Amino acid sequence: MNKIAMIPIEDQHLDMVRSWRNDPKVRENMYTNHVISKKEHEQWFKLLLIDSSRRFFIFELNGEPSGLIGFTQIDQVTNSASWVFYSGDTSKRGVGSMMETAALNYAFDEMKLHKLNCEVLEFNDAVIAFHRKHGFKVEGIFKKQYLKNEKYWDIYRLAIFKKDWLLSKVNLANRVQDSFKVGTEYIHEFTISEDQILAFADATGDSNSIHLSDESASRQGLEGKIAHGFLTGSIFSKVFGTLFPGEGTIYIDQSLKFLKPVYPNTSLKATFNILSRIGNRITINTRIEDNDSNLLLVAGEANVIIPESVDELRL
Repeated sequence: MNKIAMIPIEDQHLDMVRSWRNDPKVRENMYTNHVISKKEHEQWFKLLLIDSSRRFFIFELNGEPSGLIGFTQIDQVTNSASWVFYSGDTSKRGVGSMMETAALNYAFDEMKLHKLNCEVLEFNDAVIAFHRKHGFKVEGIFKKQYLKNEKYWDIYRLAIFKKDWLLSKVNLANRVQDSFKVGTEYIHEFTISEDQILAFADATGDSNSIHLSDESASRQGLEGKIAHGFLTGSIFSKVFGTLFPGEGTIYIDQSLKFLKPVYPNTSLKATFNILSRIGNRITINTRIEDNDSNLLLVAGEANVIIPESVDELRL
């Protein structure tokens, strides 16, 4: 079981937090996305200490600082607030989900809020979907509100009420039991582009010409260049880690049989069917089919472990 804590931010955390905040992956999704200087960061902290409408915390996972959680625009009259967060260690799987759960529990259990809000830029659609999976609902869209890279972007306003969070926690506990029982099926549709094939060849060094040249592939009796087998099979890893079962899932093993070639830009369907479950260990039948012809292209079987704590799973 992971040990989770929220520690009020102090002087000793400032350099660490500034390094997190200045990470390009964090900055690109913020309203103010310039590199923050030490002086500017220290001034922000001084104002934070005297501002009762803001609270910031270091999120600790198993005793290690792993991210920042902040509550802003705290209104004691309406019992509402806004919030922001970002991970300090993106290599740790499931940290985002654990941070969101910790923040929501703190907001509604400790701060006694009635409502929690947040805003997300349009291009950060993964975070919009992430919040919605945790019970947030889109309340409105500020059209073309934010200028970045000479383009105007929408701002999504999302919110969650205490009653909905409490209901979400109950539903999650029930869903963990029901969603991963024997016979449960999950389907994910996708395509593999030529750019992805080129990137995979570059990353792995597998420059076999049947993946890169239509002419070379045709000499081997193929209709054109084909995707690498492990590139096609990597969809299983994506789904296990982010969609089904989701965050915090541990991928143990996978068998694969490549039955037919997979051509770029083909509509594909990956199907997952739970064959057995012992505790938190699940055996899943995995297959990929041509979405138009239903021709079976890849078949196999996987074993995964879902997190012990429901708080570590995405909603």
